[in-house]
Amino acid sequence: MLSDEQRRRLQEEKKSFEQSYKLQSEKIARLRNALVIETDPLRKFQYEQQIQQEENELIKLTDRLTQIEKHLQSAQSIPTISELKNTQQKVLILAAIPHGLRLDKEIREIEEAIRRATNRDLFEIKVRTAVRPQDIRRAIAEEQPQIVHFCGHGEKDGSLLLEDDGGKNKPVAPEGLASLFKLHVDYVRCVLLNACYSEKPAVAISQYIDYVIGMNNPIQDSAAIEFAKGFYDGLGYKNSGNQDVFQRAFDEAMVAIEMENLSQGEIPVLKKKF
Repeated sequence: MLSDEQRRRLQEEKKSFEQSYKLQSEKIARLRNALVIETDPLRKFQYEQQIQQEENELIKLTDRLTQIEKHLQSAQSIPTISELKNTQQKVLILAAIPHGLRLDKEIREIEEAIRRATNRDLFEIKVRTAVRPQDIRRAIAEEQPQIVHFCGHGEKDGSLLLEDDGGKNKPVAPEGLASLFKLHVDYVRCVLLNACYSEKPAVAISQYIDYVIGMNNPIQDSAAIEFAKGFYDGLGYKNSGNQDVFQRAFDEAMVAIEMENLSQGEIPVLKKKF
């Protein structure tokens, strides 16, 4: 998160580069006008060379301005407790484990964590069965959640394992998941992929979503549940108004999983768009 001083400096730098961009553009325009009226071939060649050099400088200014604007926009998108205080956050749990396993327990623990939360009125939980790709597409589009919690299986290549209409395994590649979340950037703020080998899809999705959590290796069911409990505990705690909500929740989840099983403590990873 940017401090007020860092933001001020970036805004001043942006203003300075905008002025430089304007002066550089005007300089190129003058050179082009001179080129048009010049008749001497050697002078025309010199003007063309100079114009090329000045345009290269203009490109550098443009690139730097773009970087500054992205930095400022990303910093503005970081959610804090004070910003969420009066806004209910919908948590969509996508139950993508066809045959139960840890699913019921994980959902119960999430609900319990939110019931205990100081800010529990801020959260609404929706659970949708999503064992097929079309189930996930429809659930996100219909619910329009701020947090998407995927509970399922992952494969070593980064695919999430779902089912087809016939009940057979249906891997969904990271690129497909990224394309899905690209459609929902207006409201999805955080995606939690509580599945083995889900770091690759987390990286892919983080091109479009501010916060994405994945697992870089297989994770035990007990550790996955502890991580989920810690994450939602962290979201629900009363924090100072300028804290990054999702980073704070991730840190709380890391503590929970490390206390449960130290050998699993390096598995969850947080990817940020900015």
